[in-house]
Amino acid sequence: MGITIKDIAELAGVSTSTVSLVLSKKGYVSDTTQRKVQKIIDEYNYRPSGAARQLASNQSGNIGFIISDVHLSRSEAFYSRILLGSELEARNYDTNIILSTVGQEYALPRFLKEKNVDGIIIAGSVSNELIHFLKKDGCPVVLIDFGVNGVNLDKVAMDNRRGVQMAVEHLLKQKIRKIGFVGGSYYHPSIRERFEGYQIAMDRGGCGDIAHDEKYRYLKEDETSIDIGEKGTAEILKVVPDLEAIICANDTTALGCIKYLLKHDIKIPSQISVVGFDDVNFAAIAHPPLTSVHVPKIEMGMAGVKLLKERIENPDRAFQTRILPVELVIRESSMSNNRN
Repeated sequence: MGITIKDIAELAGVSTSTVSLVLSKKGYVSDTTQRKVQKIIDEYNYRPSGAARQLASNQSGNIGFIISDVHLSRSEAFYSRILLGSELEARNYDTNIILSTVGQEYALPRFLKEKNVDGIIIAGSVSNELIHFLKKDGCPVVLIDFGVNGVNLDKVAMDNRRGVQMAVEHLLKQKIRKIGFVGGSYYHPSIRERFEGYQIAMDRGGCGDIAHDEKYRYLKEDETSIDIGEKGTAEILKVVPDLEAIICANDTTALGCIKYLLKHDIKIPSQISVVGFDDVNFAAIAHPPLTSVHVPKIEMGMAGVKLLKERIENPDRAFQTRILPVELVIRESSMSNNRN
């Protein structure tokens, strides 16, 4: 059996609480005592167990990771990469990630009831009641790809507006003007920002009449899905039969759009170009390969852990929003040399 905090205290001739202070680097310990204790720690290559670390720092060494079960089932390729990034970064802090899925209704994960985490990362949308509970409870929280109006919390997001602006600019360079937008809930901040990016770029490109015409948009009060992609494409084509391109709120929606077009023998991109957002793994192997805005998903998860750790260490600092850059990955679904 390895050395314990109690063993170190006896060897150094100090109390276990003094050893804990040296390990946590908190509280006052004289330089002489600190050097004596640290020498023994180094000599025996002591690494505190989870229980010992909790004693030393008054922290559990756990981070809760909450995600909607809908997000995980419908958009697993996106949020699972954010989860992976969080796990990779947590290892640098010798911290555990505890995953819990929730429904859209208000519910508290078990680790919150048991207060077994030092902070929470929430990826994607959850019930507003859960957000308000966490805010009132004072638990350190970082939101990834989500936000609630009027609630100040640390956030990690991608540059949604710029991403769609790059997509619109790419299409406008090909003399494509009649560009539609298909998405899910406008109340989700990422969907709203992507639609705003579409309108901004269309305005700048001299296509404001289209950008602000409701015939060219399909925004459904629901989570983005293949079904929304199919229905949105069908609805826009009913009123704009000469549509030239569709920008989708994410790749899952784009997959539904492609499914509808192929089913109705509409050629991509020679008749209609399609652009997605997120650049999940299947985008590169879709038929045809999907042009998409690449989101640094793993990096978002890593940024979430870093931001949460900063909040835990400095609970009184101002709230921050970190926006990660994106880039447009051009593939066959929108390549100009395939258009008649």
